[in-house]
Amino acid sequence: MDIPGLKFHVHNEEGRAPMALIEIPGNGKKNIMVYGHLDKQPHMEGWTEGTGPTTPTIIGDKLYGRGSTDDGYVSFATLTAVKNILDQGQEIPRIVLVLEAEEESGSKDLVYLLEKCKDIIKTPDVCLCCDSGALDYKTLWLTSSLRGSMGMNVKVSIAKDAFHSGICGGAMPETFRIANNLLDRLEDPITKRMEKFEVEIEDRFKEEAKNIVGLVGTDLYKDFKLLEGCRPIHHDNLEEMYLNINWRPALAVCGADGLPTLSKAGNVVRASTSLRLKIRLPPSLDAKEMCDEVVKTLSEDVPFGAKIEFDDVSSGSGWVMKDLKEETSKAIHESSEEFYEKKAGLYGIGGSIPFLKTLEGIYPETEILAMGVGGNDCNIHAPDETLDIPYMKKFIPTLSHILAKMA
Repeated sequence: MDIPGLKFHVHNEEGRAPMALIEIPGNGKKNIMVYGHLDKQPHMEGWTEGTGPTTPTIIGDKLYGRGSTDDGYVSFATLTAVKNILDQGQEIPRIVLVLEAEEESGSKDLVYLLEKCKDIIKTPDVCLCCDSGALDYKTLWLTSSLRGSMGMNVKVSIAKDAFHSGICGGAMPETFRIANNLLDRLEDPITKRMEKFEVEIEDRFKEEAKNIVGLVGTDLYKDFKLLEGCRPIHHDNLEEMYLNINWRPALAVCGADGLPTLSKAGNVVRASTSLRLKIRLPPSLDAKEMCDEVVKTLSEDVPFGAKIEFDDVSSGSGWVMKDLKEETSKAIHESSEEFYEKKAGLYGIGGSIPFLKTLEGIYPETEILAMGVGGNDCNIHAPDETLDIPYMKKFIPTLSHILAKMA
C-alpha cells in the first residue's frame, strides 16, 4: 500500500509486551492517534461447522474468525481509509496508528509503552479508539460511556478436609451457602441492586436511555438468547434496563472451584468453595477504591468464623466521553450523514475498556472518541466471532471523511 512517508515502528523489550506503531506524516496540522490492539481472545470451542478462529470464512454478510471485530480490523481499515483520501488528492492530518499487544490481558504495560514511544506519538489532538461497538448496523455510533470493572477470586474455607455429611451435616457449615450469604452483602438477592456501588445518573444519560429504547425497543435484549418463558430484569421498563446495563453495577459469578462435577460428587460437606467474581461498575466510579470496598465488605464478620482469601484481584475504571469541540463534532456528524444519512448516534456500553481512562490521564487535552464495528450479534470473546461486512463497507469511507475533515 503506497502511502508516502509511512514508517513502521516496533517497540520490543524483554519482559514487556511489544507495541507496534504506524506513523504517517500527513500535513502535520493536526496530530491524530488511532488505537487498536493486535492480541486476541482464546480460540474457544463451539464454532459453526466450516468456520473457525483461524480460518476466516464468509457466510452471507458475516466474516467469521477470532479478532475479526475485536480488534483485527483496525489497521486494515485505517490504512485503507488513508489510501482512499490520498487517491482522491486530499490532504490527511498526521496520523499515528498505535497497536497494543496486551489489551485482552489488562494493558499492564500500556502506560510504560506510551511513555517510551512518546517521541513518535507526540500529543494527540484527537484519539480515535476503534475498540468499541455499534448498537446496530444502520448508524455510526460513538460510545458515550463505558462501565468500569473489577475481578477477584474469593475462597471461603471452614475445615482442613471434607467430611461425611451423615456425621457432620447440621453442625459443619456449608461453604457454598456462606459464600452466597457474603454475596448478598454486595447485591440484594431480590431486587438485584448493588446500592452501595451506585451513583447518581445525570439527566442527559436518562434522556439517552429514552432515545435508545425508542429506537431499539426489545431488541435491547434480543441477543441474550433467553430461554422461552424467561424474562430479563426490568423487562417491563426498558429505560431502566438500559440504565442497568450501562450505568449501574452488576455482579457475575463466572467460575467456581471446590465443587466436583455431578458424576464425582460424594455425600460430604466440602472444606471450601472458591468463586470467580466479576463486577461491572458505573462509568464515573474509581474502580480501585470500589475494589478495596468489596474486599472489606466480604471480609468483615464472616459467618461461623470462616476464613476468606482473595487472589487474582484486578480493577479498571470506566470512562465518560467529554463534550466534543465544535469542529470535531462537525467532522463526525457530516461524515456520518454522507454514508449513513443521519448524524452519528451516542450510546453507552456496559462493557469495559479501562485504558480509555488511562489515556485521559496521560493526554488530558486530547479529545477521545470511542467507536467500533461490533454489534450485539458479533460474539466477541465467544465462538463464532463475526464482522458485519456491509457495515464495514460504510465504516471505512466514513473514517476517510472524518480524517480528511480533520486535516
